[in-house]
Amino acid sequence: MKKIGFVLNPIAGMGGRVGLKGTDGMVKEAIKRGAKPFAAERAKEAMEGLSAKIFTCSPPMGEECLGDCEVIYSPPKKTSALDTKKACKAFLNKKVDIVVFCGGDGTARDVYSIIGKKLPILGIPAGVKMHSSVFAVNAIAAREVLTQFLEGKTQLIETEIMDVDESAFRDNRLKTKIYGYAITPYKKMLIQQGKMVFSSMDEERYKKEIALFLSLICKKGITILGAGTTVEKIAEELGIKKSLLGVDVIKDGKIVARDASEDEILHHLNGEKARIIVSPTGRQGFIFGRGNQQISARVIKKVGTNNIIIASTPHKLAQTPYLFVDTGDKEIDKKLVGWRSVITGFGIAERKEVRCGYLLSNIYK
Repeated sequence: MKKIGFVLNPIAGMGGRVGLKGTDGMVKEAIKRGAKPFAAERAKEAMEGLSAKIFTCSPPMGEECLGDCEVIYSPPKKTSALDTKKACKAFLNKKVDIVVFCGGDGTARDVYSIIGKKLPILGIPAGVKMHSSVFAVNAIAAREVLTQFLEGKTQLIETEIMDVDESAFRDNRLKTKIYGYAITPYKKMLIQQGKMVFSSMDEERYKKEIALFLSLICKKGITILGAGTTVEKIAEELGIKKSLLGVDVIKDGKIVARDASEDEILHHLNGEKARIIVSPTGRQGFIFGRGNQQISARVIKKVGTNNIIIASTPHKLAQTPYLFVDTGDKEIDKKLVGWRSVITGFGIAERKEVRCGYLLSNIYK
């Protein structure tokens, strides 16, 4: 029987819905804003029903997510990145076949710093930022990849370990860096690609066209603007200073909430009709669930899946094979999948398929 080492970052993703763009060094502030842990739920979803010997840590870093397992590391009450690293060293001593972690890019870096290329690693996505390509597209997809790996049906590929400077990220600046290349079990469409930033004169021209077109509909009613430079251009066209990496709310062409949390967005909706404008992450293709967790399943339910507008420059869209959703709500994800129009210029749209891991995992059954 194959052996799995599993470690959970208990605070992963807590900063997302409350607008903190990450949780590193911000746990107290996240809790103050009403953030609640949710990584354990995603881990349970990914780890249930696996035919393997699982080694893990005592709560809150793993055991609580599993059924039959063996605890080989016990962290202190207040956990840190050091505990993730100590757990990974314990996994190496047990000669596990794969290390599985639940968290975001910061956790991926911690795991990689110990494991390197000695063993395959796989991420269950639960962070705010997930630019690395070690992650499955969602928890269900992670379980399917693990099942296939345990049965010897996956290939191993090199995957990027990426992270952003969170202090710069909170200051509206995106600074990414590749920290190394890990080994990850791969199944097509179930493992996400690393994030890519597109930049050229043509990109700027198309962003301007998109902004000219979509700014017209933002002058009336409520619009929730997602993160990224494509959406930022829409705000510029309206004469509004937008948070580049946050989520903002506009009403009748005026900003009413900058860098809004999930609760702030819900407050401004208050029964009124609204629309959401988002742009996919470059190459990864995520429109929900990566870096914009403030636009939660609750927000999408209020707005309605028919009132979502997707915008992308033609080149970025061409380099993004599929669009993905990972809201954490299966019913919402299922409503979002299918072919959708993507605005690529002034009055111009292309059709692109939206997918989610819940349905994709079925193709390997």
